[in-house]
Amino acid sequence: MRPWTPVLVALLVLSTVAPAAGATAPVGPASPPGSTTSSTASTDLANATVVDGADATAATREIRLDSTLELTPDRPGEIDVTLRFTVPEEVSSLSTTLSPSAEVVSTSGFSAGEGTNRYEWDERTEAPTLTYRIPANRTTETVRFAGDAGATNRTGVPRAGPAKSVDATGAQSAGYLFVDTGPWALVGTPNPGVQWRYRGDALSLNRTTTVAGEGAAGDRMAFLGSQKTHTRRANGQTFRLVVPKAADMAEDPETVLDSLADVSGSLRVGDRDETVFLIAAPAGPNWGVRGLQTGDADAWVGAEERLDTPQNAWIHEYVHMRQGFETTTSARWVVEGSADYYAALFTLRQERIGFSEFAADLARGHRDPYADAVLTEPGTWGTEHGAGAQYVKGSLVTGELDRRTRLATDGGGTFGSVLARLNARSEPVTSEMFLNAVEEVGGDGVADTADRYTQTSSVPEMWSQPDHDEAFGELPARVAFTPPDAAVVSGPYRNGTRAAPLSLATGETLTLRTAAENVGGATGEYLLTLRVDGEPAAEATGRLDPGERTNVSVSHTFEQPGTYTVSVAGRSYRVEVHEPADPSVVSVRANRTTVGTNETVRVTATVSNDAAVPAGGEVPVVVDGERVRTEAVRLAPNATRELSVLVRFSEPGEHRVSFDDEGTTVTVRGDGVVGTDVTMPGFGAATALGALGSVAVLGAVLSALSGRRRRDR
Repeated sequence: MRPWTPVLVALLVLSTVAPAAGATAPVGPASPPGSTTSSTASTDLANATVVDGADATAATREIRLDSTLELTPDRPGEIDVTLRFTVPEEVSSLSTTLSPSAEVVSTSGFSAGEGTNRYEWDERTEAPTLTYRIPANRTTETVRFAGDAGATNRTGVPRAGPAKSVDATGAQSAGYLFVDTGPWALVGTPNPGVQWRYRGDALSLNRTTTVAGEGAAGDRMAFLGSQKTHTRRANGQTFRLVVPKAADMAEDPETVLDSLADVSGSLRVGDRDETVFLIAAPAGPNWGVRGLQTGDADAWVGAEERLDTPQNAWIHEYVHMRQGFETTTSARWVVEGSADYYAALFTLRQERIGFSEFAADLARGHRDPYADAVLTEPGTWGTEHGAGAQYVKGSLVTGELDRRTRLATDGGGTFGSVLARLNARSEPVTSEMFLNAVEEVGGDGVADTADRYTQTSSVPEMWSQPDHDEAFGELPARVAFTPPDAAVVSGPYRNGTRAAPLSLATGETLTLRTAAENVGGATGEYLLTLRVDGEPAAEATGRLDPGERTNVSVSHTFEQPGTYTVSVAGRSYRVEVHEPADPSVVSVRANRTTVGTNETVRVTATVSNDAAVPAGGEVPVVVDGERVRTEAVRLAPNATRELSVLVRFSEPGEHRVSFDDEGTTVTVRGDGVVGTDVTMPGFGAATALGALGSVAVLGAVLSALSGRRRRDR
């Protein structure tokens, strides 16, 4: 048994195969049929508690949890899950908590603990495992939607797309969100709770999800069974479209990817995830919704869904992926209203429908039972059509605000500019915040219109074709950002370009530069946001004329050690921040080992930093046991520099000159000529002689040796 030292306890959410909170992380490349793909997501230490002086932000090692999902064809409706832990030696205790519906089949290195479905590690097995069965089916009755939760929660609560009726009114009664049919399953990924104690520096938890046999896994959902994954790279995003063998798609998968890639480039609202994971859900089960998006960028859409409809479920779910904000009750309508509107608008722009179809779809918001709803008051949305006012009236109001904003700004602003401001907020968006964003983009007149159509039962009429041409005919401003191709690190230790992976010392500044270009047809503004662990940390704004291009930089200084994810313009960096390393003296030499009294000798120390992070500290200079000065040393990773002092001795004998713990001996003969007193930098003559007695230090030099510096990492 390993000795137990209480240091830190990390708590995570309970296991479930329903959608769960979490952050999207990069996944593996596209897989051919018959292979297995996986998704990886590392937890941060936001829920960790320091118990015994450990640095909870300096995570350098990790506990690995690999979850393998497996079909059970003889038991439709449930799947097997095997948890495989890799436990570092620093961990003294560990337990995992499964959902109450889990039925444990076998364990290795785990035993049942106190509490419901809590299993404790035996503290001996380095790679303990636990296999359990769990119900896979989830319906609209067993999972609450954002509309029932009191706030829109993008990462914690699944969002329904438009329902199967032409009114796009949300979930049908008792329809499936996830299902296991036996031959195949479309499921939410499990997320068991994990708690641990450890010694030393903080540990993180790294989760991966894998499908046993054929299938594919995203961050928050997975498909188990025969499938083919189609991959597309566009606008800094990797799209993975999983098409099950059991699915009969109404559209060619490549055409779907064409459409989504176009929307990815046109929808300039920020919050563009690196990876988009989509599943074409086979027909057959009684699906409760036409599409479902959960997590940051995971979604399924019914395989029978078409692209040539204003109620385009493919685009609808993708727009949800670009909504990086949460809302309070008063602004909840924005989530579905804007997704429905952009689904229709982009389908029109892709010339898959005409204006008459577009207008007919939005005009439904002007009719009963939706027209009398107050968008900021969900209680008025009604139940006859599944509380659909947030979709139907919401899309009409969104479109009217988009149209008026374009007119008020001569095309320089759009409703997308409003969403970009909402995405930049870290707190839940209220109705007041929404109205402020509308005012910032479109001015007082548009804000007054937004207030009237969202806070009262007033409803706009659908605009005409000429009105549409006036507002939308000219291409709006579209500022495209080129993902950064390099990172610049600056500070007291070094200044220069660094490649990923990035390792910084506290006090260093990371600067990411991107090129911004207005590829639209009108002058407009841009907003470039740098995010640290998903939270806005720095931003840059400006205006560009059509065709104008400029370089834009955003910077952030890291004051605390830890592991961070830094994102800007569609690219993310993993940044490890550590306390500076200690510089080490590796050798000391003198240019002459034998001199006469009062003859000058240069003593040189080689100071090195073998760490992957910068080093900083003070190196003492000691002569015959007396500290005579200190030198501040700053070194880049894997750098070497020399520190030199000039000394002369007035008394014969052997004298020791040291830098820190390394030194050399100088023998002084008695045949030298007695010289005059000298000073050293920072000391007067009398002070120097009083401090040193028989030795004078003439000066000190800290020099960078260009020929000896090793390559920075």
